[in-house]
Amino acid sequence: MILVFGGSFDPVHNGHIAMADAAQRAKQPEKILWVPSRHAPHKPATPPASAAERVAYLHAVVDQRPGEEVCTMEIQREGLSYTVDTLRELETQYPTQDLYFLLGGDSLSHLTTWRELSELFRRVSFLFAPRCGWGPESLEPFRDALPDSLRADFRAEFISMQEVHVSSTEVRLALSKGQVPADVPAAVVALLKEFGKV
Repeated sequence: MILVFGGSFDPVHNGHIAMADAAQRAKQPEKILWVPSRHAPHKPATPPASAAERVAYLHAVVDQRPGEEVCTMEIQREGLSYTVDTLRELETQYPTQDLYFLLGGDSLSHLTTWRELSELFRRVSFLFAPRCGWGPESLEPFRDALPDSLRADFRAEFISMQEVHVSSTEVRLALSKGQVPADVPAAVVALLKEFGKV
């Protein structure tokens, strides 16, 4: 199986790393692909840091992690980053592999707004990490609220891990105050300093 870990990664922090570690333990995937978005459709008002910076942050972390790599296909595509488009591309690259998509449990709050939901559900299984207010108990209500046409194709589970109380928003807030953010790997902090972010 190939596990796809998408996000803005603006910047990558210890919460992301904890999710990847938990997914490795739970699923032992052949590969984890960290896929930074060019511009997430559900965050239209908050353009991320430059693609080059976010990819550099990821390489500083991911290149030291066996069996994991940075995949820049969304960065290279024009326009908004739609997961279904990424999955189509990945299926051509890995035609014999099952695809899993790793994301925070709070994504259940807006998952039904994602593009081409029926095709998305057919192409991928979701692996959720618990977030405050969003744990395994959230799955059945979400599933029950889906239309009949989607319910059967929705494959999802929560990975077992402790909630990590860190977010990219908090990290960026610290940076805006000129503070070195907590919960960010030292290699990323070094790049933040190099790029004049702190």
